[in-house]
Amino acid sequence: MKTQAMALALLLSLMGCTESSEETKSEVSKEMEKAGEATSDAYEDTKESAADSWDETKDATSDAYEDGKEMASDAYEDGKEMASDAYEDGKEMASDAYEDGKEMASDAYDASAEKAGEFKDAAAKKAYEACVKMKEQMGGDVSECEN
Repeated sequence: MKTQAMALALLLSLMGCTESSEETKSEVSKEMEKAGEATSDAYEDTKESAADSWDETKDATSDAYEDGKEMASDAYEDGKEMASDAYEDGKEMASDAYEDGKEMASDAYDASAEKAGEFKDAAAKKAYEACVKMKEQMGGDVSECEN
């Protein structure tokens, strides 16, 4: 409210309204209050939207990480079991199975890293969009969102 009062005083002095009637001052004051409330509401909405997007992104990234970890663990277990069975059949077969298991684990790791990268990119895009929306509504410099 103090900021709004200061903005009103500045507006009145810039407009040369120091000699205006009390009615005009009151109207300008009411309009400034409405504008301040609208700006405050827009800021709060944008802030809440950004927080929600951030929470969703964190959850999605965490889920992708857990899925990737589970996939790698499953692939590791599968590879270990295959290697054990192959060892029983002979050293050469065990060596081949071990290499297959290692490759499967590598592929699973690569897939989970790629998925995590996609979620990270999506999170960055949502954060950027929220920042741009907030800057546009608040009259800020949109280029600050590129960091």
